[in-house]
Amino acid sequence: MYKVLIADDQAIIRQGLRILLRGCPEFQVIGEASDGDEALERSLSLQPELVLTDLKMPGISVIEGAKQLKSVYPGIKVIILTALDESEDVYKAMRAGVDGYLMKDTEPEVIISVLRKVMTGEHVFRSSQE
Repeated sequence: MYKVLIADDQAIIRQGLRILLRGCPEFQVIGEASDGDEALERSLSLQPELVLTDLKMPGISVIEGAKQLKSVYPGIKVIILTALDESEDVYKAMRAGVDGYLMKDTEPEVIISVLRKVMTGEHVFRSSQE
């Protein structure tokens, strides 16, 4: 079972992702965060195997947080789930070592499929044009 931390500044998104993952026995949500600072702090203390996070939140940027996490826990997987489809953000995420980048309008079954792929070592970067 993979331990997951969900980070998003919108409670409804966190709750929806928690419900989505509850239906997948291989994923266990062990914590949530509502801003970048809390996401980094909780990730360092809880040591999830996967951080599923929004891109734009208050506090430390997700890109900087991902760099810091990867330097401490190189095996941690980070997937960005965002409403923003800006190529510069995708490139920054890739350079920071992020493992996946998805749009929030992605179908739930595709999100689960991507999480599974990332946990087996794949990198998945999907834009809204795909």
